[in-house]
Amino acid sequence: MNNFLLVSHGEYAKSTLASCEMIAGKLSNVKAIAFKQTMNQDDLLDEITKVAVSFDTAPTIIVDIAGGTPANASLRYQKAHPDVEIYSGLCLPLLLAAVMGTPMSEAIEQAKANLAPVGDAHENKPEPKKTPAKTDNQNAEVEPQTMHNIRIDERLIHGQVATMWTNALHLTRLMVIGDDIVKNDIQKTALKTACPHGVHLSILTAKGAARRINSGKYQGQTVLILVKNPGVLKELVDNGVKLPEINVGNMSTKANSRQVAKSVAVTEEDIENFKYLDQKGCHLYHQMVPAEDKEDFMKLLSK
Repeated sequence: MNNFLLVSHGEYAKSTLASCEMIAGKLSNVKAIAFKQTMNQDDLLDEITKVAVSFDTAPTIIVDIAGGTPANASLRYQKAHPDVEIYSGLCLPLLLAAVMGTPMSEAIEQAKANLAPVGDAHENKPEPKKTPAKTDNQNAEVEPQTMHNIRIDERLIHGQVATMWTNALHLTRLMVIGDDIVKNDIQKTALKTACPHGVHLSILTAKGAARRINSGKYQGQTVLILVKNPGVLKELVDNGVKLPEINVGNMSTKANSRQVAKSVAVTEEDIENFKYLDQKGCHLYHQMVPAEDKEDFMKLLSK
């Protein structure tokens, strides 16, 4: 695991780390330093030295801007520690990618790609070009598509999905499924706004999604299905959709629910639906962010 030291003018580095931890969880391999008006470059160099040696291995330093005092003090530290790398342009997308283990060159490109219009810019995006399947008989029946990326998350498209999961899975499409969502114009507008730039978005009913999936409409695309509860996935399975694995990420506490993981609370109806999916051959696991290990969800459910 790489270590990172963030250095900025004022509290920016510390605030960026705090925002990152809201999405990625506690990060023991990242520390932040604030350059304050009462400090000079020597003071900052002393602080960088003190914090850098607290890591088990030399950290990668990320500063806010090139040419500023945080950058210059970091360069002075680098002269005595040539194995240390320094990058400028500290921002949340860059840090999120870096803490996921993305090489810095690629993390920088991901941060650049994040600089894009949101909202109306998502309207009327062209569909990705699809290569027709080669068949001996053009009238042959299309084999139902297996969907490999499925996540139960009541927050639907939010920070973890829009950045960490989108990048980790190299998604081309987010598919939000729920009859109630399709009928809610306000929620649909919010989902369109939250959808990452360059990623297509489908908002569908369970039956509509099953029909499109089984027709092979998404062949060649990398799709993440997002639903709020296991009942939606039960309906997909009943309509012939193959779901080999399901990530139970986030289900909030409700009346008569019980906590089975830090971010997952289930009702009796949820439990019955999970058991049904398990019996149908779906492997259920719990994983909040890509960097975490998968936990067998049925074992969590039985505790």
